[in-house]
Amino acid sequence: MGEQALEHNCSLPIRNFVFKVASRCNLACGYCYMYRKGDDSYRDQPFFMDPRVVRAAANRIGEHLDKHGCSDRDREIWISIHGGEPLLYGKERIEDFVSIVREVLIDARFSILTNGSLLDKDWLTHLRMLNVHVGVSLDGPKNHHDLARPYPSGVGSHESAERAVKLMMSTPEGQAQFSGTLSVLDPALPAEELYAYFRKELRLFDFDILLPDHHHCDPPIAGDPPVYGQYLTQLFDLWMEEGNPQVRIGFFEDLLGIMMGKVIPHAFWGLQPLPVVVVETDGGLEPPDYFKSCAPGITKTRFNVLRNTIDCVMQNPIVDMILKPRQNLSQTCRNCVWLDQCGGGLLSHRYSLQGEFRNPSVYCADLIYLMEHVYEVLCSSASFAALFD
Repeated sequence: MGEQALEHNCSLPIRNFVFKVASRCNLACGYCYMYRKGDDSYRDQPFFMDPRVVRAAANRIGEHLDKHGCSDRDREIWISIHGGEPLLYGKERIEDFVSIVREVLIDARFSILTNGSLLDKDWLTHLRMLNVHVGVSLDGPKNHHDLARPYPSGVGSHESAERAVKLMMSTPEGQAQFSGTLSVLDPALPAEELYAYFRKELRLFDFDILLPDHHHCDPPIAGDPPVYGQYLTQLFDLWMEEGNPQVRIGFFEDLLGIMMGKVIPHAFWGLQPLPVVVVETDGGLEPPDYFKSCAPGITKTRFNVLRNTIDCVMQNPIVDMILKPRQNLSQTCRNCVWLDQCGGGLLSHRYSLQGEFRNPSVYCADLIYLMEHVYEVLCSSASFAALFD
């Protein structure tokens, strides 16, 4: 079999779907790819996803699994309930959503990522009843978080986000339901303060990180040594120094796993594709939403669950590039010793003014800086691998 066929086989059927149940948000985060990066297509979307769209999408996913030979024992999929702010959808709509999907897709696994502003005991009880895991966007201590994630009035949202996290951490049931926090990194907040906030103040065991949505038309802060590479290395060292295997930072764990020879489908690390399809509120089928940071309308396709199959979206150039990671690398990446670990970096971070993705990541120097450091630690620590058994 050729390389193209092998790549398609390893990534199909698609099992990860993001449902945009609400197309609006009650925050005004400065870095948001949905509302602050020039793509105004959300204005043309219905505020909320109609049950008719939910049912059509569930049926299309079921057809997709059938087409790709999934047996009754091989139909597990992961559905992220997303927005905007998904809790704006309301308890009754969320319940109907989960119920409709489960009628068709019995083995669906649900999660929701919220800004925490609406999350209270009633919401948690409701989501627990529906077996929906909950993650919260939280960028760190109050002063930093409030600068990045205010309400439209300018008032910060930290109090509500932290309250939501503490509420889930306050009971064993809440802890089991909690899938952790997600933070967009900002070097203005020292890595020591970020780590201390999550571990010492909130006593969290599961928190993950993201690099900001930059690309070659909108580059991140540069420096020597690389600003984000140095920051990531400092954060990695703090995690390693604690040496607690219960503390999970997925960004680092996945890199380590790939370095240790594990096969990990991932959007950011490695060359094992992790295709994700977005279902918009009107039923539109799109590639991952973070590509909206690249150019207005770049995620739009002519495909919709009311008219088209899931397989149709594979005709989209971005989805095609995700499914064929080795075919869309720059020559610099092809010649790099870190290719198998880095995979070229997140595809959206490679976007250039010419509308091309066949470039090194805009974070290339940062990632190499981090990987070289992690590799040195991996080689020098005899007890290192034991942390991840």
